[in-house]
Amino acid sequence: MKNIYGIIRKLGVTSKYNGYFFLTDAIHLAMDSQDKSIKITKDIYPCLAKKYETTPMNIERNVRTVINICWETNKEGMDEIAGHSLSCKPTNSEFVKMVVSYLAEEQTGARPVFAQ
Repeated sequence: MKNIYGIIRKLGVTSKYNGYFFLTDAIHLAMDSQDKSIKITKDIYPCLAKKYETTPMNIERNVRTVINICWETNKEGMDEIAGHSLSCKPTNSEFVKMVVSYLAEEQTGARPVFAQ
């Protein structure tokens, strides 16, 4: 979890945003489920909404806000995590998969392949 917080902070987002915690938890859940097919809107958002006593829509909006901040403040860092230059801002799901892949590569030296 510490690595996830570090990456999000490196991209320019601090814990003053609710989405910071929602996003780090979403990444953590996706990492734990790499071997399974997991959908962010059907699996992750409802789980986080229950944990934080809010709605899945609120989780999605706050995560999107944090990704917008990352895009505006440190696009180069996002390009590094993606492994290539991004031509447009990633969706919430794409961003989570990017970070999971980046962290897996750091640990194993090889990026996992994710189904789109």
